[in-house]
Amino acid sequence: MFHHQKSKLRDLLCTSLFTLLISMQSYATDSIITIERGYKEIDVVAMNRVESYKTKSQDSIRSFNGNLISKSRMDAFIRYQMDSLNMSGLSIAFVNDDEMVYHNALGFKNIETQERVDNSSIFDAASLSKTVFSFYAMKVVEQGLLDLDTPLYKYMEYPDIAYDERYKLITARIVLSQRSGFPNLRYIDEDGNYDPNRKLTIEFQPGTKYQYSGEGYEYLAKVIAHLKGVEKNELQSLIKTAVFEPLAMEKSSFVWNDYLEKNRVDGHFRGKVNDGYGTSKKYPNFKASSSLQTNAKEYSYFLKALINNKILSKKSHEELTKIQSIKKATKKSTEMRYGLGVIIEASEYGINYSHGGDNLSHTSLYYFNKEKKVGYVFFTNSENRNKFHQNLLDFLLTN
Repeated sequence: MFHHQKSKLRDLLCTSLFTLLISMQSYATDSIITIERGYKEIDVVAMNRVESYKTKSQDSIRSFNGNLISKSRMDAFIRYQMDSLNMSGLSIAFVNDDEMVYHNALGFKNIETQERVDNSSIFDAASLSKTVFSFYAMKVVEQGLLDLDTPLYKYMEYPDIAYDERYKLITARIVLSQRSGFPNLRYIDEDGNYDPNRKLTIEFQPGTKYQYSGEGYEYLAKVIAHLKGVEKNELQSLIKTAVFEPLAMEKSSFVWNDYLEKNRVDGHFRGKVNDGYGTSKKYPNFKASSSLQTNAKEYSYFLKALINNKILSKKSHEELTKIQSIKKATKKSTEMRYGLGVIIEASEYGINYSHGGDNLSHTSLYYFNKEKKVGYVFFTNSENRNKFHQNLLDFLLTN
């Protein structure tokens, strides 16, 4: 009987131990399943957040300080600014990294006819032309035809200024960095009046200080045309091949043509139609300093090239965007630093590059940061560039 009870006790213990092991295994399995479910739930939450961020990024514009601004808010901001500033028409685009992330074309080509601005509309770029021409000039440097520091007279004498020996000091670098000593426009006198008989002059020794000059750019354009063996107007075809075609800037042009005749917006000044000083059917010729006709969508492709070091070599991009000259501060203006066709300024979020354009009834501006890979460009057929830009930058940095 003792052995029988011992056997029963052993069986009971074995059964209890087996039951305990099964229970432990079940608990462990359940725990593992629970943990796995927890991780899966965390993964789902994380993925949802990533997808939400991607969606928000795709529907937003990234600003210089990292702000994400929805496209709908940008639409509303632009409409309000156009109304409050009495801007007749606008073409605007934003670049993030290597993409144009926002584009809008709105308002009127002509407030009298009420014809609307659309994606095919072309604006007068005015002095935004200078950056494009400087970019092309660096291409000519890379081709070995032009040296930045060789006096230009050695390539071609310039009868308009040959009477002044100081012109032999002028180089491509001096021209592109606004140190030629030439006035902005030779035919405009001190009072702003047009005088077709005024001759070209040098106002200080070239290379010694900054003075904004379209005349310097026209001199360099003549030299490059000479080196290329073409007429000055034919530089448009060379720029088209070297810059516009690779960047899909299909409608942009430095000379007047049939497409511009049909699609270029009319200028406005103080709420009325005004021809301004820009390129037109009456003044159709190539001007390196001011005749580019384009829109924000196409110019944003050029900004992408500047931001991401495209087409030109790294060395050429560095030349364009390094400080080459400095305009000293005055009672009316702050210090300005200039590269080759580019204004350079420091900010709390890095180095920014810009240039404005103003042909009275057509005004424009671009602004970008290479490190942040952020930028924008806009064109308006009114005189309200400065106030719009100030409001736009404030909006980008505070929203």
